[in-house]
Amino acid sequence: MAANDQHVGNLRSKIEMTLHTYPAVQMWMGRGVESGKPQVIGLKQFLFMVGRINQVAVRDDPYADHWLLKVEERINTAETLLDNLSQRINSVLEQIPEGLDVSRNVSQQPFVSPVFTGGPLGWKAIMLLMKYDSLVRDVLLAHHIGLVGKRQRNSLIRDQAGHALRSLCNAPDRFPGFSGATRDDFAANNAKARNAVEKHGELPEDILNGSRRSEFAPDIRREASVMTPSKAAGAELEGGDLDLDEEEPASDAEATDAVANNEEDSETKSKD
Repeated sequence: MAANDQHVGNLRSKIEMTLHTYPAVQMWMGRGVESGKPQVIGLKQFLFMVGRINQVAVRDDPYADHWLLKVEERINTAETLLDNLSQRINSVLEQIPEGLDVSRNVSQQPFVSPVFTGGPLGWKAIMLLMKYDSLVRDVLLAHHIGLVGKRQRNSLIRDQAGHALRSLCNAPDRFPGFSGATRDDFAANNAKARNAVEKHGELPEDILNGSRRSEFAPDIRREASVMTPSKAAGAELEGGDLDLDEEEPASDAEATDAVANNEEDSETKSKD
C-alpha cells in the first residue's frame, strides 16, 4: 500500500446477545401468525423495520425522519420506565438481611444469538432488552425468596415493563416506506411533494426543513455527482464524516485561551 494512501476498510465487530429469562426471549422472538394466535411483533422484527426507516431517511425523505423521531421518543419513554422499575426492585432486594448470601440468578442454558441491528436506534433497543432481562431476573429472584408476591411479579414483568417494550416493538409497524418525495421536492413544491402530503399528511416545519432530526438519524446521501471521489469513499465508512480538515473553528474565547496557554508554555521552556 502506498504511503499516502488513506483508504481503510469498513469496521466490523462480532456482537452476541445473551438472555437468561423466558420473557426476554419471548420479547425478542415475538409470535408469528403460524401459531394460530394473533401476531406479536418481537424486537427482532423491530430491528428490521427500523432498518427500513433508516434506509429511507438516507434518501432525504422527511417522513422517515418523522418516524425516527417517534421511535426515539418511544425508546426514551421505555428506558425511563425500566430504570425506575429497576430502582424499585433493587430497593426490595436490599431488604435481604445481612448474613443471608443470595447470589445473582443465571440460566443454566441461556439463549445466545448474534445481533444485527438497523442502526443506532436498533442498538438502543437491544440495550433496553438487556435491561428488561436483568429486571426480570431480579423480580423472579425477589419472588423466589418471598419479597414480592405473584400479583406484583406479574405486574412488573408483564403489565409494566413488558407493555413498554411491546409498545416500542409496534412503533414502526405502520411505516409506509418511501413517500416518493425528498426535501428538495418540498422546497420546489412540486407534484411529488403534493402527492406525499395527500397520502401521509402535513409535517411540522422543523422536520420538513431538516432542522430537527433524531440524534441517531443516518447521514443524508446526496447525489454522487456532487461528491468528490474521496468524500464518496469516506461516506461508506463509520466515522468517515469526521473530516479533521473540516474541524469547526474555535470560538474567540477558546482561541484567546489557547494563545495564552501557548505563551505560558513558551516562557516556561525558555526559563528551563
